[in-house]
Amino acid sequence: MRPVTVQFFKNPDILHWGFEGRWLGDDEWGDWIAVPSGSRRWKGEVAMTDTAAPAVFCAPRDRWWHLHFNDRTTKYSHFVDIVTPPVWVTDHRYEMVDLDLDVVRRQDGVVEVEDEDEFTIHQIQYRYTEEMIERARAATEDVLAALQAGSEPFFVTAEAWLARV
Repeated sequence: MRPVTVQFFKNPDILHWGFEGRWLGDDEWGDWIAVPSGSRRWKGEVAMTDTAAPAVFCAPRDRWWHLHFNDRTTKYSHFVDIVTPPVWVTDHRYEMVDLDLDVVRRQDGVVEVEDEDEFTIHQIQYRYTEEMIERARAATEDVLAALQAGSEPFFVTAEAWLARV
């Protein structure tokens, strides 16, 4: 398993969240990254506490979301960032622009959209293009429906990848 840096930006190139992980493999949904307990993470240039629980990321190809699937000990089972499609810049690093909106599923099964207020403010502050705004809204609706319906890759597929962490 090769090491991987996962870097989120705010549009266009402001450092946001970053994580260290390990590439697990890929499938028809995209690349899967292990984020074991104790993995390093940061916000901007500030180190944050290491990850407390194991998780797995899915970096899809050509989709405007990024899945963070957690074990059962965390507040959220699913945390799906709405982002520009993840781009591999080297074999050990991929990047994307975080577009604020998050679709979450709590451990009790409640699904909701978070940070709509930030999305509205940042459209102006970070100069989101019309395409970014439209794609973000469409991706949010798609992910919301998928999480409510129990669709893949968000459930059985993600659980199988997490079992490898």
